[in-house]
Amino acid sequence: MGISNPKKRKREERSRGSAKKIKDERVTCQPAAEESVPIQDQWNTLRNIDGELDIFEDYGEESYLFYKALEEKFQTSGILTKQTTIAESDWREIITILIKVHRHFSLDFSTLCLAVKYMARYISGRQLKPGILKPVGATSLYLAIKIMEDNPPNAEEFLEVFGETLYSPRVLAFVEDMMLYRLECRLYQPTIDFFLEHFTLMSVSAEMFFYDNITRVANALTAARGIAALTMMKYEFHTYLPSLMAQCCLKAAEHILGYNLLVELPSDHPSQIVQKCLRKTVLLASANKEFLQQLMPGVFPEVFPKFTSPSTIQRGRTGAKEPAKQPRETSAKKPREESGAKEPVRKPSKTSAKRPNKETGAKEPASQSNKLAKRPKIEASTAKPGL
Repeated sequence: MGISNPKKRKREERSRGSAKKIKDERVTCQPAAEESVPIQDQWNTLRNIDGELDIFEDYGEESYLFYKALEEKFQTSGILTKQTTIAESDWREIITILIKVHRHFSLDFSTLCLAVKYMARYISGRQLKPGILKPVGATSLYLAIKIMEDNPPNAEEFLEVFGETLYSPRVLAFVEDMMLYRLECRLYQPTIDFFLEHFTLMSVSAEMFFYDNITRVANALTAARGIAALTMMKYEFHTYLPSLMAQCCLKAAEHILGYNLLVELPSDHPSQIVQKCLRKTVLLASANKEFLQQLMPGVFPEVFPKFTSPSTIQRGRTGAKEPAKQPRETSAKKPREESGAKEPVRKPSKTSAKRPNKETGAKEPASQSNKLAKRPKIEASTAKPGL
């Protein structure tokens, strides 16, 4: 029983000797960057890294495949399309209240994600009046609290913090019964927080396991959660899958914090959709930097970097194959000029070598010179993509 886990022992050995690798080109984050300081925020939950990595190495891939296949079944599109009286401003207001109440009780970020999912699924299938939106939001959050949290607050305290004095715990229970019926009691579903944690633990790989990198990864996860909470306020972002939003929020957080962790994420989505979603996410965060700075003091910088192009921020595969085709065409034309360096051989191949090939195929010397002229063309076209 006293023997430690071999995987854990190897990580401890790497962490003790990782100080020499800080200047490695593959993991350097910014030129002349100082040692990163952990962000102090309640959404910074990457503390027990050893225990989380043990679970991730054993069940991480299986859990990812399971939730990845499940997320499309719970996806809601067009949340407010059936709502004729509820505007986007009403949705933004209620999500803002959910975020503030969530941070007041210092709840887990997955609780907030689950509550917003409950609310989106509930209102996407029926028409509601604007007055019922607030109790639905309160019930969604309280239902998620009872499922995810170990020590949930009582209903009276929750309603007092929520600012809803007109409703009693009995009304809250009545709305909860209606929601359970509408949700068909399917309360466990993939959220953006699961994929945020999964991709973050992927970043702490075997080669990059040292303190400074873990600090950057934890800071990026914390900032990504703030950006994810901001995207929940815009109902257009609910059309994207949670796994896609998690990738874009992490990349946007790294861009804002100035990190470059150089970690390849799974290319499960088309690059065009990833770049479009990433661009919208970064622009949304830049336009609401005051909200993010007030929501999470000390997490986001005072000045956000300018957004240039998704290709410069996106890590991993972009799926662009067109640049590889252009050298193949130019490389096929160059051998004709190089192979025609001997003018006496090149001139007959245009006139006397091509016409007999169509009729009889005579004049073997000309056909041989034509084959010799084509061989460099084949070799160049096959050798070029290998570079």
